Amino acid sequence: MPTVSDRLHHAQQDFNAVISVIPFDEHALDESPTLKGQPVAFKDIVDVAGVSTTCGTEVNVGRTPVKDAPVVQRLTAKGALPVAKANLQEFSYGILGDASAYGRVINPRDPEVCGGGSSSGSAALVACGALQLTVGSDSAGSVRVPAACQGVLGFKPTFGVIPVEGVFPFAPSFDCIGFFASSIDLIEQAFIATAEEEPAAAQDVSAVDVTALKAKGERFANLLAALERSDFELTEGADLEGTIAATAELYEPMRLKEVYDVHRPLLDQREKYQDVILQRVLGGENISQEDYDAAARGVEKLREDALALLADAPIILTPTLDSGPLKWSDITPDNTAESAASLRRWTEPFNVLGWPAITVPLRGEEEEGVGDAVQVVGKPGEDLTVLRVARALRALL
Repeated sequence: MPTVSDRLHHAQQDFNAVISVIPFDEHALDESPTLKGQPVAFKDIVDVAGVSTTCGTEVNVGRTPVKDAPVVQRLTAKGALPVAKANLQEFSYGILGDASAYGRVINPRDPEVCGGGSSSGSAALVACGALQLTVGSDSAGSVRVPAACQGVLGFKPTFGVIPVEGVFPFAPSFDCIGFFASSIDLIEQAFIATAEEEPAAAQDVSAVDVTALKAKGERFANLLAALERSDFELTEGADLEGTIAATAELYEPMRLKEVYDVHRPLLDQREKYQDVILQRVLGGENISQEDYDAAARGVEKLREDALALLADAPIILTPTLDSGPLKWSDITPDNTAESAASLRRWTEPFNVLGWPAITVPLRGEEEEGVGDAVQVVGKPGEDLTVLRVARALRALL
């Protein structure tokens, strides 16, 4: 059986998923489904003491940390062992995963399919079987989208529940730590271990809203049929279209200004950025404080108003990807923005709202290729309830 060292080597050689391997004791590893002895890789924006944090760029970000980020501290306190830093979209800026100073991550499920971003390498390490648990970050879908593109589980918790200190920021108003894993049990253990406070207990859920799935016609027919045979009551009525439009309008100026403010001290090194990333960073230069503040007020109000979407069911099911996985050959310079918007359409709103959500792949464990994925969304603070429903869905598939 290949060792973890062997698997990390192959993940780098075959899928370009690893930026650096962190020295570890192979004999201390235990790959049973608990955190104790569990090898874990971190997206390379997360500080691990003594290991350079590259952010997937040639820009000198001045980060060779002397201490672990809290998310690393808390996982290692439960016995997890850091073993690698994962490749990513440069500075986490892009949902396609198409620009890194270390090269693009290759999708282990299908090299012709876009692997998603920005936590591309963290997803690939689970997708190729190198690791059972990895850490990423999610600001508009950067965990849930690559999870869907690569056919693995990917969880974004309620905003603010897991500390982001020691993590290079993207847009701080929306940044969340997230997890990829081979099982929901591992995700739950990692979440509980890293949350600031003891999470609320999982609630029993009798009803789930399937409006968004039914709108996709036959695409989710098998899942809907399985749900009809289950104990869940299927409700309709959560019209997310208005919320999707509102969140997109508010997210744009806040994201642009926050990203620019983060990068302002680094722009004397602009020649070291990937060209596409530099242009995106500079896109926030002229966002006024007045426009930013107005959008921030809009987000606060929308977070209150949007809870009405959960009036009839505490859980909403949506596609993760609007049109399913995309092939690289179908993404052209003329449709790059449209392709990116398609990937993050159903994930970005829940970063703006701050709600917990998990991608659940619909492919079978032995199936080839990527398949489709569903997103399970719940109320802020009800992270364990979201995971409970996701576990029930997995049992139906």
